Amino acid sequence: MRRLFLLALLCMASVTYAQKGSISGIVKDSSINKNIALATISVFKAKDTSIVTYRLSDEDGRFKVPGLPLNEALRCVITYSGYEAFRKEFTLTENLQDITFENIFMISTSMELDEVVITAERPPVTIKNDTIEFNANSFKTLPNALVEDLLKKLPGVFVDKEGNISVNGKPVNRIMVDGKNFFGSDPKMASRNLPANIIDKVQVTDDKEELERNADNNLANVGKVVNITLKKGIKKGIFGKLYAGGGSDDRFEGGGIVNMFRDTLQISLLGYANNLNKTGFTYGELMQAGGLSRSMGNLNSTSTSTSMSSSGGSNITVNGVNFGGMHRGGGISTSKGAGININHSPNNKQSIFGQYFFGNIKVDQWRKSNTKQFNEDTIVTQDNITNANIISNAHNIGLGTKLKPDSVTTIIANATYTLGLQDEIRHTGINSYHNILGELSNGSIDQNNVNNIYNYSHYFTVTRLPKRKAGGRFTFTHGLDASNTRSDFTTNSLTNILYPLLLDSTLQQLRLERIPRTNIYGALVFRLPLNKNFALTASSRYDYNKLNNKVNTFDADADKKYNQLNPLLSNTFNREFHRSNNYLGLQYIYKKLTITPSLTALWQQYDNRLLSLDNSIKKSQFNLLPGLGIVFKELNLNYNKDVSLPAYTNLIPALNNTNPYYLTNGNPNLKPAERDNFRINYYHNNSKKNLNISLYATGSLTKNDVIQSIVVDKSGIQTSTPVNADGSKNATVNYNINKQYKYNSKFTLSWNAGGWYGLYKNKLLYNGETSWQNNFNLEHWAGVNFNFNDKVEWNNDISLSNYQSKFTSSNFSTLKTNQKSVSTEVILRMPKHIIWEAVLQYENNGNVPSGLPKDVTRLSMAVNFTMLKDEKGVLKLSVWDLLNQNNSIGLTTNRNIISATQTNVLGRYFMATFTYNIRQIGANKKKVGGSGIFGY
Repeated sequence: MRRLFLLALLCMASVTYAQKGSISGIVKDSSINKNIALATISVFKAKDTSIVTYRLSDEDGRFKVPGLPLNEALRCVITYSGYEAFRKEFTLTENLQDITFENIFMISTSMELDEVVITAERPPVTIKNDTIEFNANSFKTLPNALVEDLLKKLPGVFVDKEGNISVNGKPVNRIMVDGKNFFGSDPKMASRNLPANIIDKVQVTDDKEELERNADNNLANVGKVVNITLKKGIKKGIFGKLYAGGGSDDRFEGGGIVNMFRDTLQISLLGYANNLNKTGFTYGELMQAGGLSRSMGNLNSTSTSTSMSSSGGSNITVNGVNFGGMHRGGGISTSKGAGININHSPNNKQSIFGQYFFGNIKVDQWRKSNTKQFNEDTIVTQDNITNANIISNAHNIGLGTKLKPDSVTTIIANATYTLGLQDEIRHTGINSYHNILGELSNGSIDQNNVNNIYNYSHYFTVTRLPKRKAGGRFTFTHGLDASNTRSDFTTNSLTNILYPLLLDSTLQQLRLERIPRTNIYGALVFRLPLNKNFALTASSRYDYNKLNNKVNTFDADADKKYNQLNPLLSNTFNREFHRSNNYLGLQYIYKKLTITPSLTALWQQYDNRLLSLDNSIKKSQFNLLPGLGIVFKELNLNYNKDVSLPAYTNLIPALNNTNPYYLTNGNPNLKPAERDNFRINYYHNNSKKNLNISLYATGSLTKNDVIQSIVVDKSGIQTSTPVNADGSKNATVNYNINKQYKYNSKFTLSWNAGGWYGLYKNKLLYNGETSWQNNFNLEHWAGVNFNFNDKVEWNNDISLSNYQSKFTSSNFSTLKTNQKSVSTEVILRMPKHIIWEAVLQYENNGNVPSGLPKDVTRLSMAVNFTMLKDEKGVLKLSVWDLLNQNNSIGLTTNRNIISATQTNVLGRYFMATFTYNIRQIGANKKKVGGSGIFGY
């Protein structure tokens, strides 16, 4: 590690401190003597026209090109769309290190830029109206590089570890190929599979389709579209990978993902199996060669969750399908799955897709938890040890289309059906203590929980642009979501209560819950420009929701059959809900300033029926809600007021005692919550300095907030009931700074820093005591990354987290927790055909109870050998957790409670995995090495 550190410093020093020269000047229009901004100043080697470096002129037409070599013949070529190219040869020496060209007059022409620039001297960057065009040949990459590797070298382009792409701070929504949605709406499908050596040009424009859906008509709020122009002859092929591996302790992994495309048809197949507590593929691979993002590009919204753990686990769930990996509660998982995705885009006006996926996961879980509840000078502690076996199966099928019948109309429609099945068997041992009175109770809980979800949804939208009113639009949207959840919870428990009286309590019951639910909505949105400075925006949406929640709890009889209905733990809840939201806003636009005052008429009506009540609870409510939006350049300010009904789960007055130590109840008398919401969003991008700064802040004031009223009896058993409370406040601030230095075509240094601050104030109701609680969350992170010619990479990250809860009542003590994390990753791609890598992680958890480790150090290493023709084969020899210190510790604070949990994790294991990369489109090998090598 020390040698690698010194090597990185030497590389940086040799690049930074070598003697260099510069040129400068001002670019002007020859006819009107006007300075030209964003002209491209390119410097080539005169002998072979290879690019040295380039810069863009600033708003005043001024430029300076530093870092030029001395004693070498160079050629300066200045270009701008609509003008003839300017050329001048020069040589810098020790005595003449800086040359000023003074005024450079450009001559306008009617020809296209490519017609007046020699092919060998095509500028690296060209600005054409609202389009940025990069010449791919000007940015040298390794012979085996992918589009993603090329994009990383382009100015203003940032690609994170997951492959997400942004240009000048704006996300890239999709990558097109030769002007067509060749890969649907998935940027990573192209960026991580197409080789860089087949690319001719990369063009970046604003996403006009997103602008059509954006009512504020502000380009600052839309993403980017990247269009890749391919070299001739690259129109069909197949790519993907097959892999298989085995290791110590019977560890295994295997799978394949293949994508075939021919002109306008793409077919993706995937399958996987492993017992490594991780998904069969990374999220990026599922989105890329798996085709998920390609098909989801036709959807209005999707349900996608991803999670990763430094202790050795990852999980991906897309539209209810679990693609394997760790369980949300921890444990060691065995996963398998398979799927097919078909996408057909005959032209840029039509796209249809179909998909089916199946996922299975089996979890072996051991979990230990320690919970401390503080009140005055007393502490109630509960220790739990849980063993569980969980089996989950999920199926998903989807169909959809995207049509553009003409230049002003877009139609999107899709339908999906998801089936999720889960069976869980768990045993929990519980002990409860009082710091003064001693042991309060002990016992055990055996549960068998079966939870099945059936869901159908469809979505349809039409967007129409007026032909004569620029900036206007009309959108109609309809959606349906119908689901049925069927849960069977069997509980057998024994509780030995030791205080205040000796009492043995047994529980044998079956709780059946059935929740059919239907949501239907329709919405109209339009924007009508009135004149140059004013535009009218309006929308109307109607929602209808019908829900039935039937809870029947049965006690066991003498024969241990569950046929005795317990009316105290049973109820039926029916809800019909109508909501009409009508919005009207008037936009005032002056240059880069937009001010939009608005008014929303919100009507809500619900009818709640409870089996336990003689009459239904009906309420109709009408509110006029003000709003204000201000946009100035990259600064967005927003205020709005909303009224939301309580979640139906908080309304059902049926006691849930499936965990006899934590009882929950509902409250049918909860009132709607009223919130005043504030939001600030600011983004600054300096493309010349490769500097991005973003700031996002929110705040809200809530009336009739829903909080939990907690009662803990003398034996330590807790009962919580939702109630309304006024005065809740919260505020959050998130900021990020990214800076990149591209010293030359070989060396890149980048750093980032950020933070997240949260302040939450609400009431605490505990055993009749009322107190205000103020929760402070502070998180900071930073990273430094070095890349030398893709041969040496060194990535470093650090994060610090602090959490604190303060109370106005002296009966509750201040609670504090803190966490630290440091990681460093080194990748060496040398000598040829060998890639070395190592990841070292250190974590520290403060305030962890005695008996649990506070510090965890993990060291994972791998060596990769590339082989076969075009290096399509990769043999990876890896070791996870070489020091065998892996552990999973979680620490949280909630109200007056500190909870620490420990779960079973994968310990040290060795693996040998062979991967065969399928490439038949002229591509070379995919870049090997990086944190993704371990899948975590």
